[in-house]
Amino acid sequence: MANDLNEHVGIYGRPLHGRARYEPTASAPQAAFTPWVAELDGAVVGYVFFSTGYNTDIAARSMWLHDIFVTPAARGTGVGHALMAAVAAETVRQGGVSLEWGVHSANAGALEFYKRLGAVGGEARVMGVAGTRLRALAGL
Repeated sequence: MANDLNEHVGIYGRPLHGRARYEPTASAPQAAFTPWVAELDGAVVGYVFFSTGYNTDIAARSMWLHDIFVTPAARGTGVGHALMAAVAAETVRQGGVSLEWGVHSANAGALEFYKRLGAVGGEARVMGVAGTRLRALAGL
């Protein structure tokens, strides 16, 4: 299902790895992220990955939403809203004051969904380095 998210936003040739790759990171004593799934009638129809963080702009705890995905057949049923509400509640429960995420600018459906939730866009752009660029930056 995670590869479906990549394809939905037009990213091809960068397949996500299966459960065996994610599970040790998510279940370690200091887990890198928390994964939750949504089910309808016993079938998994969506998921979120999120982790705690700190927002230096407001000097407060925050939550970062890494991914959210709902299968096309389950969209419009409230699954996405339920997943976002659950992560928002967890953010508040942990003392966080903001929930933040990145979104592909070409993902018009997601942008509209987030606006309906009350989200506002910021001026920041998510950037990063990975693979050989990360190793070069690290001097390796």
